[in-house]
Amino acid sequence: MPESAITRFRTRLRPSHLLAAAAALCLLAVPGAAAVVGGEPEAPPLALADPESVPGLDLVGHTAGDGEVSTAWTYPVVPGAPGFGREVRTTMAEAHTAFMEEHGGEGPAALEQRLDLLAASGDVLGARIAREAATGDGEPRVDGESLWFDGASGAVLPWTGLLHGEDALAALDAEVARVLRERDGVEPGELPEGLESDGSAEPLSGGADASGEGDGAAEDGGAGQAPEVRPGDAWELSTELGESPLRDLAFDTEGGLVVTLPGPPGEDGGGSEAAEGRRVAVSAEAATGLLSAFGERARAAALADTPLELKDAEGPGRADLDCDRVPCVALTFDDGPGEHTERLLDAMDDYDAKGTFYLLGMLAAEFPDIAARITEEGHEAGAHSWKHDDLAGKSASGVSDDSVRTSEAIEKATGQWPQTMRPPYGSFNATTKRSVGAPLVLWDVDTMDWKVRDAAEVADTAVEQTRPGSIVLMHDIHPTTVDAVPEILERLHAKGYHFVTVSQLFSDLEMDDGTVYRRRE
Repeated sequence: MPESAITRFRTRLRPSHLLAAAAALCLLAVPGAAAVVGGEPEAPPLALADPESVPGLDLVGHTAGDGEVSTAWTYPVVPGAPGFGREVRTTMAEAHTAFMEEHGGEGPAALEQRLDLLAASGDVLGARIAREAATGDGEPRVDGESLWFDGASGAVLPWTGLLHGEDALAALDAEVARVLRERDGVEPGELPEGLESDGSAEPLSGGADASGEGDGAAEDGGAGQAPEVRPGDAWELSTELGESPLRDLAFDTEGGLVVTLPGPPGEDGGGSEAAEGRRVAVSAEAATGLLSAFGERARAAALADTPLELKDAEGPGRADLDCDRVPCVALTFDDGPGEHTERLLDAMDDYDAKGTFYLLGMLAAEFPDIAARITEEGHEAGAHSWKHDDLAGKSASGVSDDSVRTSEAIEKATGQWPQTMRPPYGSFNATTKRSVGAPLVLWDVDTMDWKVRDAAEVADTAVEQTRPGSIVLMHDIHPTTVDAVPEILERLHAKGYHFVTVSQLFSDLEMDDGTVYRRRE
């Protein structure tokens, strides 16, 4: 965590926070509060939920690689919790982009992001993103973080949502430092970057209530009740703390809090399949003094053996990527399907890249198997008129008839009605916009591949002109364009881009019929 963030966190701790933190430290001082000190028994494993017990859960795997650099991650699609899937997927995408930018294309590298389901009961979902990164000949590094979903409110919460505010955070921070000092012999100057405590904090005596009274991020839940924490405040604190070593926060099978620290892989498996960093646990009794009201519900869900029951669980599951937070690009291909389309699909598959194919209705009818493969592999089929007529030269009924005929042919071949259309030549007028019955998608990057017919030049244009939110125009009827695609994918992947369909690029926005879209601003 940057020094500026550390300083801000320290200066924001008011006297009331320090008093509450002292009370929490008192709770942490009870026997058995810290895990695995000296010769004590090993800490309980993490509480994990069985993904197969979640109705409709789809774990979507994503891989990309060029032989030297490979990335892989798995994100959840859960009916009734689209915001949760979106946050997990986007968080993983952010880590992917940061990794690729840091790597800079120098030597071999690999990033694997795994999903552990921490809770799936009642109206609470919890997930842990565990990462292992390796570059060159260096030692692999592991880290992680937890994310949570409150089905009662529909809010997605970061790890800080489990705690009742800055006072509880300060107490947890000091306890982790204390355990590292006493259990592992870590000197204060060798503590993980981002820990606030210098490792010298001693448990304080007294019986004060560690409820976070006076904490601006919490509302007192009443005597004997854990305080509520506003989601916005939890996110603000999480953002300020950045890559805090405490953010990989979960529960063990006895209801205690567990922090898995980043660093080189350790020996503690904790029920996970991959190597983990060192773990520090806080007993269930002591954790009670730190948890928010949602944290208490999350703990109960982590330990429960009851099914997940979310509102709107009968609806389709979604996990859209937030293209305001990560660099997205929509690669689009006009005038097919044709004899080179399947070779293009093979190239896209190497990077698990999704694109949009603006199909001619007559060719979708002529090559239905190729058109079907496009959507079966997760790409999008858009409309590009029946036979490439200039729609600006047609009457209102001519535009409407052409659009319906084209869309019907695409739906018959692919099983999906096209959501967007691209007018041939990019030509349209007011009549076109009024009559086409779909959003009009143009482009902001024109590779001129129909004219250039040189793979290297097409690749250079696509890569050099692409910006986050770009829509790139290409044509899969030209073999030189298909030859250029592997290099485009490799170079944009190295820059941390994510390849999405047009509809995915605008997934959080309403695309209106007759409105022209050239890029995501």
